[in-house]
Amino acid sequence: SYDETTVRIIQQDIVKSDLQAKALIQDIRECTGSVEILNTLNKEISEQLKSMRNSIEELENLAREQDKDTDKHNLLKEVEKYHKLYAANQFALRKANLSCLALIDKQNKEELFERSEPRKRTRADKESLAKQSSSITDNLMAISNMMANQVKQSEEALHTLVNSSSIVQETGEEFKTMGNFIHQSKSLLQKYGRREVTDRVLIILATIFFFACVFYVVQKRLF
Repeated sequence: SYDETTVRIIQQDIVKSDLQAKALIQDIRECTGSVEILNTLNKEISEQLKSMRNSIEELENLAREQDKDTDKHNLLKEVEKYHKLYAANQFALRKANLSCLALIDKQNKEELFERSEPRKRTRADKESLAKQSSSITDNLMAISNMMANQVKQSEEALHTLVNSSSIVQETGEEFKTMGNFIHQSKSLLQKYGRREVTDRVLIILATIFFFACVFYVVQKRLF
């Protein structure tokens, strides 16, 4: 049997990371600042998702170490549930990033258009615009790479989820087969039990018949 305290601590860590990740995703949805702010939020949420993934893997390893099939089955069902939460967070994060990037890009284009008017255009403005454009491009590329890594992690999480689901299904089939075997064994035992009672009754009747025959023979010879 597994240590319930250890499992409870791991589950609390998973839930804590999940809630913090969801809060940061909401911050990204509402983000109206710069790409730098978006990068900071993404860095924080990446740490939370990494912590969540590590805790899920720890729980999965604990499940696979169980000797008792029922304990393994129950823990793997919990692991499957947490993998789905993790995948949902990654999907929500990508969606929030795309929405925020589109808004930031729109704001930057409007700002660039306003600052590029002939009357306001100066050498300093041109240098500032060029520097800002370069910074935006670099940040967008960094976010693109980060999102590519998250896609890869999602694929790995999906693969793990499929494996966990397969194991849970196989364990369920084993339980079903074991249940059928137990039911058949019970039927056989009941059948043998009834036969044993019948045999005892027959033996008693045969004994009574034997003594009746003996008594009859003795009676005939004596009288």
